[in-house]
Amino acid sequence: MHLEFLASKELGGRYTLSPSFAIAARYLASRLESYGFHGAGANASFLQPFEVISSKTDVEKSALTLQVKQEKAEYKYGDFTTFNSGSGSAEGPIVFIGYGISSPAQKHDDYANVDVKGKVVLVVGGTPADVDTSRLATNEQGEPAARAHGAVGELIISLRANAANRKPGDPPPPVRESVRLDKPNDVRLPAVVLTPALADKLLAQLDTNYEAFRAKRGAGFTSRPLDAFAKLNITINETRTGTQNVVGILDGTDTKLKSEYVTLSAHYDHLKTNAAGEIYPGADDDGSGTSSVLAIARALSLKPPKRSVLVIFHAGEELGLLGSQYNTDVAPVVPLENTVVDLNIDMIGRSRLEGDDNKADEQLTDANTIYPIGADRISSELNNIEEQTNNDFEKLKLDYTLNDPKHPDRIYFRSDHWNYAKHGIPIIFFFDGVHVDYHKPTDTIDKIDFTKMSRVARLVYEIAWRVANLDHRLAIDKPVAAN
Repeated sequence: MHLEFLASKELGGRYTLSPSFAIAARYLASRLESYGFHGAGANASFLQPFEVISSKTDVEKSALTLQVKQEKAEYKYGDFTTFNSGSGSAEGPIVFIGYGISSPAQKHDDYANVDVKGKVVLVVGGTPADVDTSRLATNEQGEPAARAHGAVGELIISLRANAANRKPGDPPPPVRESVRLDKPNDVRLPAVVLTPALADKLLAQLDTNYEAFRAKRGAGFTSRPLDAFAKLNITINETRTGTQNVVGILDGTDTKLKSEYVTLSAHYDHLKTNAAGEIYPGADDDGSGTSSVLAIARALSLKPPKRSVLVIFHAGEELGLLGSQYNTDVAPVVPLENTVVDLNIDMIGRSRLEGDDNKADEQLTDANTIYPIGADRISSELNNIEEQTNNDFEKLKLDYTLNDPKHPDRIYFRSDHWNYAKHGIPIIFFFDGVHVDYHKPTDTIDKIDFTKMSRVARLVYEIAWRVANLDHRLAIDKPVAAN
């Protein structure tokens, strides 16, 4: 049984940067090869190697100086934290820039009528109600937008609960390692997240304070220069490590359509063993998706469709969708313009039992329900195929709650399908919902509902089969921003 092996103690939780992760990769590659797939990587390999950079802030060598009007003070780590920061120094006048979004297509530009060249921007984390994040290009938000407009550093006001609850005198949070893709020309600005107390010193110039600002979610404040100056000195220690996606192709039977691809994806990584030695098996997350994609791949191999099938098991999803980002933004194994759809499976093995009143299981679907996310975001035709296929075969309850663009969990952006969707590729993401064992050592195989998992896998198979045999490509009637 695939899941029994993938969730075993011997694989140690399948952390992307662990030695045992390569064993999981070889297992998946051997299965695809046995089904008649051929490697989609270089030299017909089933592995798509890439490198990641692990970063950790050196707190002793990182500092922030703020001058607000005539008052100048120096701060150390704990008064601020770091977030995706570059290493280096930056200094300049501070300009409040709202959400830091510059999207002409959506008629929202926080940088309009302000000059940030050579300056440090003060940004509020989040997205305003009038902006659809799924339609933002990469350089229209966050650090890339600040850098594109000439800023030299970032001060970030986080509205999240973990940031809001920090009080003066609290011990600094532990310094966590962050991991990102090693990409060419990856230049980042020095950036820090301010504590509420430190944010208050700057927000006073907007005639507000952190609590009032947070209550309004940062809305209603106009971008403008502040009577303030910042100097950032941030030291980031970095190491590079190699890892890999697993990629295989089943050739289509139609001479014309075989150059187009139906992609089936799941992430096969999970979490690092903790300091107490506890393993995170990840049976549902995403052993269930990985095992299901293997089963679908085998079924498709018994009678290949007209279009080719690309199976990709992504690494680094838990670290920030890194494997899918590499395959879409850096070095796709097949041309993105030839990719017809991505059907992504991430957690389909759990069911909420009758009488379960655990608040942590509120979102978890029952044995007859699944969340399909994203089918209607780019292609209405894909959404129609999904619903018709379900009516014809599995007759599951399709719950679209998490597909609502206004849902606060923003699940659409939180698994590997997003990196395909942002390039305009139609997607469907199948998900059973967050549950009490999510990202815990208790996500074990004995809690898997194999009947439900099989039903969802069969539905994905039937959708893949129909799309792979269409006499036309899926109609795209809701294009996304170019990235």
